[in-house]
Order: sequence, then C-alpha cells, then structure tokens
Amino acid sequence: MRQEAESRDRNRAIRSYIRNLRKKTLALIAAEDAKKEEVVQAVNFYKSQLDKTWAKGVFKRNKSSELKSKIDNGFKKRFGEEKKPA
Repeated sequence: MRQEAESRDRNRAIRSYIRNLRKKTLALIAAEDAKKEEVVQAVNFYKSQLDKTWAKGVFKRNKSSELKSKIDNGFKKRFGEEKKPA
C-alpha cells in the first residue's frame, strides 16, 4: 500500500507536468509572433517528455501516441505540411 501511494503521488505529479507542458506548447503554436524554429523545438521537447512518461509506465502507449498526434495536428494547421517536427 505504501508503494502504491508513492507511485500514485509521483504519477499525479508527472501527469500534471505533462498537462501544463501541453498547454504551454499549444499556446506557443497559437502565438502570432512565434517563430517556427521555436515551435519545432517546443514540440520535440513535449514529444520526448511523453516518451519518457510512457517508458516509466505513467501513460499507456496509445495515450502518449494520441497526445503526440494532437500536437502534430495543431502544428500542421499552423505551419503547413512541409516539414513536421521529428
């Protein structure tokens, strides 16, 4: 029970961090004065953090893939299809 409580608290903090990071990334994508290089860097950082949460078992694979796809779609709407972030 103690391990479950520690795990639950850790996972809750990580989920909160990811939610806040997603909000910041989406705000940067929507910003009028944002440069494409900055947005690409922010999207790539967000994706790497999602991969880490999946590796730690906080999110399941489909959940992390879904969140990455949503960010990619927002990026494509704003900047077009030519070069998507890695």
